[in-house]
Amino acid sequence: MYVIEVPLVKYSVLIPKINALSSFALFDEDRCNLTTCTLPFIKNYQLLVAQTFTTIPVVTMHYLWNTDNNDMIKLDGTREALFNNLGKFQFLLIPSTVVPYVAFVLGHVQNEQGSLRLTECICSIEFSNPPTFSEMEFLKETIKPATVVEEAEGFYITCYVIYGDTLFEANIRVEQNGEFEFLEEKQMGEPMPCLRQIFIE
Repeated sequence: MYVIEVPLVKYSVLIPKINALSSFALFDEDRCNLTTCTLPFIKNYQLLVAQTFTTIPVVTMHYLWNTDNNDMIKLDGTREALFNNLGKFQFLLIPSTVVPYVAFVLGHVQNEQGSLRLTECICSIEFSNPPTFSEMEFLKETIKPATVVEEAEGFYITCYVIYGDTLFEANIRVEQNGEFEFLEEKQMGEPMPCLRQIFIE
């Protein structure tokens, strides 16, 4: 996804909108940075990333932004933030975009073990410490690109997902309206402490 800077002239409109979605005014026009990028699976919303430099460490928040009407949806780490707003999105779900869509949703939802990370190659994995030789070989041999089967009722995806410090193979059913569910999960090997748990800021 290609990231671009939001023009400063838009800050006076966008900052009040994102502050209104929090319990206090976290962002200040003079001490924050806004960037955006398009999403291949949604036509009418972009990902907006807001960083504030008024705190230590810097706080980063993610939103979905409709550039036509300035509607803003805060991605707060819950499934409901996305799934309660599915009716607003103009989806473009095809075999080439459905896996990025699922990866995006999983990456913005978390619980006590952090977010789920759909991974298609070892190069996308973040480690908390260097993996052992056997762990690296296991990951290289196990992880494969996601497969997608398109049927009349939607898509069926087989993919690998990291949850906490454990790798799973998952079968996921995705509907054209954006709803999806895990049909089956299979743990692959033992937990690996080298796999980094990622928590949403």
